[in-house]
Amino acid sequence: MQKNDSLRIALISILGVTAVFVAAGWLAYASGWIGFKGAAAQSAEERLKAERTKRSDEDITLICEANYTMPGNTLDAPPKEYKEMMAAGLDYKTMAGWYQGVFSISESRKGVMVVKGNKATVSRPAMFERFGTMVTSEQFTLDRGTGAFLQSLTIKDGSKIEIVKGYCGKLTKAPF
Repeated sequence: MQKNDSLRIALISILGVTAVFVAAGWLAYASGWIGFKGAAAQSAEERLKAERTKRSDEDITLICEANYTMPGNTLDAPPKEYKEMMAAGLDYKTMAGWYQGVFSISESRKGVMVVKGNKATVSRPAMFERFGTMVTSEQFTLDRGTGAFLQSLTIKDGSKIEIVKGYCGKLTKAPF
């Protein structure tokens, strides 16, 4: 008789522990702590939405090594080439951006940012004469995946002049 009671108690204990584990697993699944879909099963749209949410309040500052190719007094003149370091920034909350350079989109007059995947494009209208022609807008693109930076000017006939090419990395400020 005692053997049956011990067996019955052991069986009830095993069922109780199993029920607790099943309930805990169900709660973890329902809360989103665990899932049965792998990363491969997630759609491209869901990944893009998650990436936008992750960056939605991000304001980043970058340091860039840039290669300038500046035209002379006219577009036909040989270009002046040199390297320079510069800073750039992207603000995902306000969807604006800036960079410091010869034809800068300044921090005080940021350009409008459009994001497609990893590529952020910042542009701003302009009206000034340079290289013997009228410049109508200035823009830059930054690929967050590779760090590639490209700044260009649009002139009155609609063509673009690439002024700056380079690579940027996130600026990490010391904790003091």
